[in-house]
Amino acid sequence: MVPGIAASADPVLQARLFAYPNAARYRLGVQVYCPLQRDGAMRFDENYGSNPNYVGSSIKPTRFYQEQKGGGASALALHTEHEKWVGEVSAYTSEITDDDFVQPAALWDIVGREAGHQDRVIENLVGSIKGVTYPEFRKAVYSLFGRVNHDLWSKLEQRTEAAIKAAGP
Repeated sequence: MVPGIAASADPVLQARLFAYPNAARYRLGVQVYCPLQRDGAMRFDENYGSNPNYVGSSIKPTRFYQEQKGGGASALALHTEHEKWVGEVSAYTSEITDDDFVQPAALWDIVGREAGHQDRVIENLVGSIKGVTYPEFRKAVYSLFGRVNHDLWSKLEQRTEAAIKAAGP
């Protein structure tokens, strides 16, 4: 920041003051989370190539190592112990519930108050979704939007599939 100017107490500004430098560090390829976050702009080696950098990919699922018995060198090569600071690292799985769709559904209703707004949203979504090459991924997107509004689901699916057919192979 400019010397003599301080940040206000605005929570959005405070979040941005953290997020912008953090995003810059990611783009530079600083290896803080390697290999979980990888391939910043300054990364010049292959670094796992096009493998997905998240767990749960259906394109190339993550293969986990089997538990090694004994304390030999091979067991040490596969596992590392974490330092214990405040607490232990634990697995966390998030799941999507119906509560996650209450606000998007309310927003969809607000967008529908003026004629043509919902159609523009659908056309913008179609422009992005039609580039998805795996049909099962498109179906997952449709079902996700279907949890917001069933009409949104059907219109989005019809228009996207029509746009894909119109574009040809």
